[in-house]
Amino acid sequence: MRKIVLLFLLSGFFSYAYADECVGSDGYSVCTSTSEAANGDTTISSYDTEGNNYSVTSGTRNHSDGSTEVFSSDSDGNQYSVKSWCDSSGCHSSDSDGNTCTITNSGETIGC
Repeated sequence: MRKIVLLFLLSGFFSYAYADECVGSDGYSVCTSTSEAANGDTTISSYDTEGNNYSVTSGTRNHSDGSTEVFSSDSDGNQYSVKSWCDSSGCHSSDSDGNTCTITNSGETIGC
């Protein structure tokens, strides 16, 4: 339950202020901070008065083959990414769960 609360609070405090933001009452509080790495990755971290810590990092990578990958990973070891690209047959995407999608130049969708 605390993780759900932390995720909710993380989404509400996403900002570029880079300062810790804290909320709470009755002896319990959660603080979040946002940081941006030199490569553009953004990390949102949170901690609470019970010693829990959680962080999420997300970013974008442009690959030499012309594709773009958007990714997210958290401090619990969860990871997800989506890679997309276009070629002569249409535009494609593939995610880290094995899902694929193609939209052909004629507008047909395959696997979406």
